[in-house]
Amino acid sequence: MKKLLMLLTIAAAILFLSACDSNNNPTTPTNTKGNLYVTSNPAGAQIWLDGTNTNQVTPDTVKDIEEGSHSVTLKLTDYDDSTFTASIIAEQTFVVGPITMTSTIETTLFGPVKIYELFNTTASQPSGLDLSSGNAWGVTSDSAGVVDIYYYSDQGGNTYLIQSADLYPTLNRITKFYVGAGNNLFDDEDSPDKNDPGWTPSIQDHEPNYVFLYDHDGHYSKIKIVNFHNGAGSGDPSWVEIQWYYNDKYLDKRF
Repeated sequence: MKKLLMLLTIAAAILFLSACDSNNNPTTPTNTKGNLYVTSNPAGAQIWLDGTNTNQVTPDTVKDIEEGSHSVTLKLTDYDDSTFTASIIAEQTFVVGPITMTSTIETTLFGPVKIYELFNTTASQPSGLDLSSGNAWGVTSDSAGVVDIYYYSDQGGNTYLIQSADLYPTLNRITKFYVGAGNNLFDDEDSPDKNDPGWTPSIQDHEPNYVFLYDHDGHYSKIKIVNFHNGAGSGDPSWVEIQWYYNDKYLDKRF
């Protein structure tokens, strides 16, 4: 009986010492890596980690990142880079987003603005348009020098065109026209280059597609005729309403 008690006492002592050793020297986890889940608005941004492209795009999870602070950069065409710090914890997923990306495209949306045919109009019914300001002016007014395009009509009522200001006898601002392939002004389609073939000095006044413009100051616009009226002659002129994006950056074709 005494031997049995002694053995039980020794076993208990061993268990106690083992427990103490375990508390004083906790086991270090073998996995020191965590994950990063990133979303952005808009989606599709490249995820760069500590200056290296992960070859993943948002929304996605970058896995097996060493524990600690890491620099993360999101890159997307037509948007500024967005950089932030992610604190990765072992065996956990650090969630970020959605990160709002800032566009580098600087455009102004104008209109609809109404311009009238050249003939059969009064002084209060301007035929010309200044693309950069969105203002309509008469081609013989004091502000005619800023007119980029105007609504041409002949006295016989046979020809109606939206055309470059320099085609009017006393104006000199040259604007080129390039008819686009679509009719949704807001489809983000960029303009052809000013040196590409296909640019013309005028378009039909009922053109159904949007039209790219390149103006005298080196700026691109993207216009759409959104409404029109076929006049009946004197006192009832034809008119068109135009809506357009004006790219505020010099020589920037993006929309």
